Amino acid sequence: MEDLKEQKNFYHTLRSKINNWLETKTGKNHKYAKYLLFAPDIFYLLINVVRDKRVSTKDKAIAAGAIGYFILPFDLIPEGLIGPGGYIDDLIVASFVLQSIVNNLSPDIIQDHWAGDEDGLVIINKAAGLSEKVMGKGVLPKIIKKFRK
Repeated sequence: MEDLKEQKNFYHTLRSKINNWLETKTGKNHKYAKYLLFAPDIFYLLINVVRDKRVSTKDKAIAAGAIGYFILPFDLIPEGLIGPGGYIDDLIVASFVLQSIVNNLSPDIIQDHWAGDEDGLVIINKAAGLSEKVMGKGVLPKIIKKFRK
């Protein structure tokens, strides 16, 4: 239960950081600002996917890897150095992971655990579609390959 409490705290902290940052001049003008608003919802979804009994152990492990990527402050675009705008790669990796889970299972799993106001599957697909624009061609598949080992 302590892990769940920590994850919920991370969710609320992340939402607060992003909302506060988006009120700044830099945040308002960020190219991917509208997507960053979905990062906390994607994180929350990953947590619930890992806890869902309908999800295979393998897919849970992949989702857990995406949670770890979210939590680590230093990754491809480090939020530890550039602020909340750095969560864009976390969002993309998580969305790509979630797409693979949807492909293995039912979209109902995503819908059952989605906390956002908009259609979760649409958001996941849009965020995953940003990968080449944000990270460069071929980078995301290399990251995802690490999760699948």
